[in-house]
Amino acid sequence: MLFAIVAVFFIACGGDKLVKFEYEKGNKELFEKANNLIKEKYPNYNFYSWKSLENISSIQEAKYKMNTIEDKFSDQEYFKNDEEYYSNYILLEKNGRYRLIKVKCDKAYSDTNAFGVKIKSPDKDKCEIMEIPILQK
Repeated sequence: MLFAIVAVFFIACGGDKLVKFEYEKGNKELFEKANNLIKEKYPNYNFYSWKSLENISSIQEAKYKMNTIEDKFSDQEYFKNDEEYYSNYILLEKNGRYRLIKVKCDKAYSDTNAFGVKIKSPDKDKCEIMEIPILQK
């Protein structure tokens, strides 16, 4: 009986199954830098994987957004995750409200030219954070 009451409460309150956000691949330093920048810009938000979109009924066109993101990740020129780049989509949640964030980071590079001279880029590691508009019911 108690189990049935808990199940009804869970269903009535939405019960979105959110996928935990974790490091998957790419430059770990850029991953952490991006997360810190997001925490500064969006304090007190919980981080979830963009794959959570599949399970959130309160976001209009959530499955369409998820399919679009999957298509972007399949384009390896657009979304790179290696030692020089980190890119991802992150779902943020605070008090039942969601935000979808796209982050792209590039590592400051250094290269050796034909004469053996090391050339460093003038930039430091840089990250771009952009919010993707989503509608919630």
